Amino acid sequence: MRKLVITFVCENRHDVETVTVDLSRKGELSEEEIWQMQSRSCRCRKCGSARFTYRTRYKD
Repeated sequence: MRKLVITFVCENRHDVETVTVDLSRKGELSEEEIWQMQSRSCRCRKCGSARFTYRTRYKD
C-alpha cells in the first residue's frame, strides 16, 4: 500500500475531487492535513453544495 486515494464527496453523494498521496514520501496524514488537500472554495458542480465528507482507500 504505497498510495492513499482521497475522494471528497458532497452531502448529496456526488464525487467532487480526488487526490492521490504517495505514502512513501508523505508518511501518515492527520485529518486536518487531509482537509487541507481539498481545493479552496470548492463547490459541487452538480448541486452547488459546499459541505463535504471524504472517503479513503489504499492503492499499490
